[in-house]
Amino acid sequence: MNPFDLYISGRSEIVSNHVLMHWFSILVAVTLLAGVLIVERHEKTILSVFLPLLSVAWASAILRFDFFIHRQAAYLRELEAQMRGNGVPYPLWETWKASARATPVVVPFADIIASAVIVIPTIYLLFGPAQRFFKENGWKGRRTYAWSVSIILILLLSLLAVIPKIAAYR
Repeated sequence: MNPFDLYISGRSEIVSNHVLMHWFSILVAVTLLAGVLIVERHEKTILSVFLPLLSVAWASAILRFDFFIHRQAAYLRELEAQMRGNGVPYPLWETWKASARATPVVVPFADIIASAVIVIPTIYLLFGPAQRFFKENGWKGRRTYAWSVSIILILLLSLLAVIPKIAAYR
């Protein structure tokens, strides 16, 4: 296979994973916000207990998407280096992207803002309606459940900071 075709194929896969990641995030955010509306209208619903698990699944999926994107990008950087050694006179996308200085500042800040639409309603559900549901039904472990799910969610999202290094590891 031609190196340029291989490169374009890899870039297309990265773009597809990005698109899937964003569509999945939008779907989860809309579902979660609709769920909060339902919980507010019908206080005696188990949705307040289960919707936070959707948020954990979302964080796990985002982590996985991000890993695949960075793993593919690491491969493309290797391919770019080889192509540049064979006479390609201009930087390709991954090389150019790594030289952009604003990206490490802007993207994490934007990610925090974007993920807040999922994290904040999840925390609200865990420490508000879910607590009431546990108490009204005589279930034990309501605080343990809320803190455990919150910590797992934050931990999964925090791991996004190290995914580029893990994905590039050989």
